[in-house]
Amino acid sequence: MQGITILGATGSIGASTLDVVARHPDRYRVYALSAHSRVEELAASCRQFRPQRAVVGSPEAAAQLAALVADLPISVEHGEQALCDIAASPDTDTVMAAIVG
Repeated sequence: MQGITILGATGSIGASTLDVVARHPDRYRVYALSAHSRVEELAASCRQFRPQRAVVGSPEAAAQLAALVADLPISVEHGEQALCDIAASPDTDTVMAAIVG
């Protein structure tokens, strides 16, 4: 089973990627998701796909996301280095980079 990390999970490309993952649960598992500021949308995806890690753009967004997924075993992080860390994690087999810039 491939571990997928999606950078920009709340945008159109990220959402399409999650749709493919949902259609093939025997082939893919979501390791990590990220979004810059769409915290509520990211929280919904975290509830559905149960990633180990979630990354947002700011400490404020991280606090908001952590509160929304407090009942789930998800590590909530923020910032550029956190994005690099999830993309480079040994638990990630494939990275979908769907972020602007």
